[in-house]
Amino acid sequence: MPRSARGTVTARATARSLGVVGLLAVVVTAGAPSVIRIHPGDTLSVLALRHHTTVAALQKANHLHGTLIYAGALLTIPGNATPAAAKATGTTTQSRTYRVRSGDTLIGLASRFRTTPQGLVARNHLRTTMVFIGQRLTYGASVPARQATRAVSISGGVSASAAHHRAVLASRSLPSKSTVRNLIRASARRHHVPESLALALAYQESGFQQGVVSPVDAIGVMQVLPSTGLGVGRMHGQSFDLLDTRANVEAGVLLLGDLLRATGSAPKAMAGYYQGLGSVGRIGLLPQTRAYINNITQLRSRFD
Repeated sequence: MPRSARGTVTARATARSLGVVGLLAVVVTAGAPSVIRIHPGDTLSVLALRHHTTVAALQKANHLHGTLIYAGALLTIPGNATPAAAKATGTTTQSRTYRVRSGDTLIGLASRFRTTPQGLVARNHLRTTMVFIGQRLTYGASVPARQATRAVSISGGVSASAAHHRAVLASRSLPSKSTVRNLIRASARRHHVPESLALALAYQESGFQQGVVSPVDAIGVMQVLPSTGLGVGRMHGQSFDLLDTRANVEAGVLLLGDLLRATGSAPKAMAGYYQGLGSVGRIGLLPQTRAYINNITQLRSRFD
């Protein structure tokens, strides 16, 4: 191969690798309720002006290392709040911490704390509705009611999308858990991802159930967010219908494979899948991320 051609191939490979790492740092983190969908032509500076914030605040809220954003992806707007606690004037309640006990569920805790599952998911950076015994959850936040009201209106779009996806899946005949396991194994082999890791992660995320949709609209078996599905599809030149089990599994396994190659470590890949590489790099592992990694590590022995 001519030297110029080798240089072009190398440059493309390097650019793609950097693109994967950059994408993973941005789109893997689960969207909080206060989100907007980026439209063609949007820039961080325009969005900052439109939403009365700053570029730096948007970068921090979304773990962005630069100003590059993608049309179709979701962008968190600073100023999340717990909707149920907001009043017409004043602020929400002060933050409190609760340690999860046996029998607790996210829905039950939301009712007890007079908030919503979406509020707890956003406040604690949760990616699924699963909580763990001993896990600490924070609820309530001292946030101006004007910001809380804005968060309520924006979160309605995510809630509506999640409800729509649940309804669509409820109307379909979904595959059995054994069929799902076979799909995961086949996809893992195609993309050189350890089968036991892919299976354990999928079981942790959804219990091999395609009908599960989280409060933040993470869909199906491997709980892939729509914005993440768009980003992974863009990087791999594909389009994923996350409501289709086979496509959902393929997107999740591809994402896991990208994380493994980007980090060189199964625990770091799991952390990136749950919390997002950008968030991990900025603030380190959250307690719930550590619990997530430990659970999947133990589950892997079931599938070896």
